[in-house]
Amino acid sequence: MISIANFLAMNAEGANMWIEAIVMPREDSKPYRPAPRRDRRALYTANCSESSKFREAVLHYLQSRHLMNAVKWVSEPGSLPMVTLRCQERVLDLLREVPEFEAGRSLSLELQS
Repeated sequence: MISIANFLAMNAEGANMWIEAIVMPREDSKPYRPAPRRDRRALYTANCSESSKFREAVLHYLQSRHLMNAVKWVSEPGSLPMVTLRCQERVLDLLREVPEFEAGRSLSLELQS
């Protein structure tokens, strides 16, 4: 586990490298059970609410650890509990250690002409 002191004292190599990271809630290991049929509008509204709450949880984590200066951009909530960040790689390393989050680097699609 990386402590905040170690995080701040890390080598400056790559410190200015900005990456795109995706953060999602860590799933329980419960077996899959299909949800009962529900009204689509109610399901969409519930999913949007869950997405907003998850985004707030990620922002709270980043703000409470004074990491917002290492984040350029945070996606808006949608209909899935997922947050996309434009951040420094060190932020992704810390997010990977949080038990409530599943975090990874998004794949860059650079098209060759």
